[in-house]
Amino acid sequence: MPRNPFTEFDKVSGEVADPTETSRRINGLLSTVQNPFGEFAQETSPEKTLPMDEILASHDSAMGRLTEAYGRLVAECLGDGLWQADRQTIERTYAVAWQIVSEMDWELTDVEAFCTHALQSNDSAFFVMDPLGLFLSAFCNASSLSEIRLDLSGEDLRLSLLGYQLREGLTLTLVGELGDLIGISLNGGHLMVEGNVRHYLGAGMTSGQLEVSGNAGRFIGEQMQGGDIHIGGRLGGVGNPQGGTIYHRQQVIYGER
Repeated sequence: MPRNPFTEFDKVSGEVADPTETSRRINGLLSTVQNPFGEFAQETSPEKTLPMDEILASHDSAMGRLTEAYGRLVAECLGDGLWQADRQTIERTYAVAWQIVSEMDWELTDVEAFCTHALQSNDSAFFVMDPLGLFLSAFCNASSLSEIRLDLSGEDLRLSLLGYQLREGLTLTLVGELGDLIGISLNGGHLMVEGNVRHYLGAGMTSGQLEVSGNAGRFIGEQMQGGDIHIGGRLGGVGNPQGGTIYHRQQVIYGER
């Protein structure tokens, strides 16, 4: 009678078989000694923090630091009085803003988020908004980037004083409806506004290029010394420029062609 090839899998009756012998005879998936799936056993590892938790925590920390820094700026430059946008006050406020920025650790993505946060927040730190444009301008000028874009579209408040002393080698694009004194004292940079601005656009600028796709108010280029201003929409009127060139669409309305 031929040998049954499956007899090795027969159930052992009577006395218990020697485990060693069984392990030699029964191998593979039927082994009673070694678990063939042992290598896939789940390993216990410490619980990891979700990346989103880290992102949110970092965001909250950045907003807190920037809000505190802006509060310092307002406290030092305003005190209990009113903030007036005259030349001396603007220069002093920007100098303080620059000092604060130079002492902080920050990234431009934090500043962009802070800008939106400040315009939407009910925090008492933002009850005085006039110096905010100077604060943001200091961050832009301190950045090592050559191109920056800030989207302020959809905000009810028309922020003023953005692009103050914009440095050479930096192109700053501002999207949205802006206030007074945009691009004043421009210092070699390239400022582009995708929207409308109010009065005193480019006042006191010494060099660089300023472009507004929409409308501009009165006193455009007041006391400007050099550089170019381009207005794509309607304009309220030119101020008293001392140099440079002002364009309305393709027409030169002040300076040499």
